[in-house]
Amino acid sequence: MLAATITVQGFPLLHLEDKVSFALQCMEDFDVQELAVVKEDYFLGLIQKADLLDTDEAATLMVVSDQLKKIMIADTAHFLTALDLFSKHQLSILPVLNEQLECIGMIPQKSLNDALAKFLGVDSPGAIIVLSVAPYQYSLAEMSRLVESNNAQILQLNSYFDETNGAMIITLKINKEEAQAIIATFQRYDYQLVQYFGKTPLHNDIEAHYHHLMNYLDV
Repeated sequence: MLAATITVQGFPLLHLEDKVSFALQCMEDFDVQELAVVKEDYFLGLIQKADLLDTDEAATLMVVSDQLKKIMIADTAHFLTALDLFSKHQLSILPVLNEQLECIGMIPQKSLNDALAKFLGVDSPGAIIVLSVAPYQYSLAEMSRLVESNNAQILQLNSYFDETNGAMIITLKINKEEAQAIIATFQRYDYQLVQYFGKTPLHNDIEAHYHHLMNYLDV
């Protein structure tokens, strides 16, 4: 999914000749914390609301031109690049540029959230299994084989290295809402279960304590 596919038109583009008061009003009207400043549609930089609050509202944006931030994304970039920029710079919108460096629109937070939800398949039914395994044992082919051996498929897989214990943490979403047999298979191959979210929850200490309490109250 490219950045261009989640780009939204309609956000105002500011110019250096615009007054600070106008920029602040635009940010208020569109409920954003920054807007793009352009010259004949060519991107100059991103001006943030925080940089304008202590500026004379009668002045033009020229007085804060040195505070413009070169934060943008190419329309041909993968949308996950936008997620990285949003996270690093705490953005509410992100300018999108074409090959000519013209600002063709913005990626607002909602568009990014919707794209991420679609990318992760959050609306697809299925159990989520979080596993821990030694890095040397990490194998996509093996995990796929173990899931498929239980007549299921992996819909989504994410992994990261946990520096606290040196393990790979793997999150799987499968196309079945009940996954106890799959979990048992993984455990036979030395995968450690970290968390499980499925239609039939695994027996756990909280559930056991609850039943013990109910039995005690019935006495």
